[in-house]
Amino acid sequence: MRKIARKISMLLVVALLAVSMVACTSDEIALIEALAKTSKITSYEGNTKVQLSFKGKGFSEDTQKAMDFLASYLDGFTLVANQKYSSNEERSKAKIAMDGNLSMQGLSVNYGYWLDTDITGEKPKMIHIVELPPAITQPVFTANQIESKKYITIDYGALLGGEDLGMSFDLKSLTKDSVELQEMLLDFFKTAAKDFDPGMVAVTKKGSAVTDKGESVTEYELKLNDESAKKLLHAFINDFILQEDTIEFGKKYMEAAVNMYDFPEEEKQVALNEINQGLDVFATQLPVYRDSVTQVFEAIKDIQFFGEKGLTVKYYINKDGYFVGEKSTVEFEIRLADFAALLGNVIDEEEKNGVIYFTMDFENSVYNVNQEVSVEIPEVTEENSFDIFNNILTEAPSIGFNSGIGIVGSPSFELPALSDGINVVMNGKVVSFPDVKPENINGRVLVPIRTISEEMGAEVSYNAETKQVLIVKEDIEILLTLGSQEAYVNGELVMLDVPANVIEGRTMVPLRFVSENMDAKVEWDGNAKIVYIYY
Repeated sequence: MRKIARKISMLLVVALLAVSMVACTSDEIALIEALAKTSKITSYEGNTKVQLSFKGKGFSEDTQKAMDFLASYLDGFTLVANQKYSSNEERSKAKIAMDGNLSMQGLSVNYGYWLDTDITGEKPKMIHIVELPPAITQPVFTANQIESKKYITIDYGALLGGEDLGMSFDLKSLTKDSVELQEMLLDFFKTAAKDFDPGMVAVTKKGSAVTDKGESVTEYELKLNDESAKKLLHAFINDFILQEDTIEFGKKYMEAAVNMYDFPEEEKQVALNEINQGLDVFATQLPVYRDSVTQVFEAIKDIQFFGEKGLTVKYYINKDGYFVGEKSTVEFEIRLADFAALLGNVIDEEEKNGVIYFTMDFENSVYNVNQEVSVEIPEVTEENSFDIFNNILTEAPSIGFNSGIGIVGSPSFELPALSDGINVVMNGKVVSFPDVKPENINGRVLVPIRTISEEMGAEVSYNAETKQVLIVKEDIEILLTLGSQEAYVNGELVMLDVPANVIEGRTMVPLRFVSENMDAKVEWDGNAKIVYIYY
């Protein structure tokens, strides 16, 4: 039952977000026109933030445990993204750079993403680049028996440009045709929206506003509660989707889509005939489908989906007619007792008092529209990157693009042997501490200085008179004094949370401080008690 409720809820919100762009008033038409214009932007910078809250209560003991488990991941989930985008007008060359942070369960993960596309030349370029913390990527590297890499890539250009693929693609034409299809769809929405009357006002123009970047904009607001959301969605399905004009547009759209690909004309015609016949049969049943939809909405009229806040979306359009911002909140409140009245014995008696609360807050701002935006793509090499296609899909015995490859058994590998307590994994290899193990002191992991420094290629010396430890790696010098929170990096004073100290006869130093000052990246997996170091 929980799955049914969630599916219905997600269908409602996705459909309503689409419906918000299709209605009859001038305000709603203005939004559609802004959407069409924004789709042609060639460069921008932007910031996005998504926050979730989740809670389930009133369920049976077992189900409540499952709800609490979901809440531990979803409640407080936050995603922050900063984007840069630049392309030519034909979309045949484009670059995207994104960095941000994901917070969940008290853990914070920084990430980077880049896309570099250029299909203007003979050899297409289409590469996705991802940078994630070693704590996340290390299992992939371990499974493939390779050392840690800074980047994970998916090089579609190399795949599509390969000679052994067995098929040909004209990516330049595909890109052009895709843009035309998008414009075709938006034109249909604009035309059909003028005649669409849901019997209510979905979007209102609120007036002038100023973005966080200081840009003057016009604010529009979509606001729906449970009753109005159902009314709008019902009208959208019956009076917009299930109409003869939409069926005819579907035929034209599918014909344009089929013509994008280099198939023999005879095969294209066969495919189009089948599509048209199917749509013609569907069209004869439109009255029946509309009646069925009406019956469904009548059956769920007393079932609550939205919470008190409902769905609120604020759109911001600048003087040039582009979307430059959005703030939205959608709040679900699913009561299983409502579904029990509809579905009867499908829901267990002990679950009928269960309630699910789920809220999503979304903010997005766009600026420097169609201005010069510099998008830097990192240089990837075999030494610093791991390509999914090259290393997994084309080489794994049970996965591949070459005919005749089957499941014949994967090569064996051994996971790194972990010891009890805290472990340190450096560039994919577990660091061995033969006598004194790493210790967590006041939230900081301390490790034997000589072991960790030598693993990173540094030299260590100790002055017994001053009780000072000197770590030297290339042009970096780190000076620590036992028992003191003062440390020096290339002569500059840095205060430590926890000082270096002697434990069981070994000089122990703060691992993160030493590693990061030797230009390494450090990630802490608190659940597994593993420190991942990459340099």
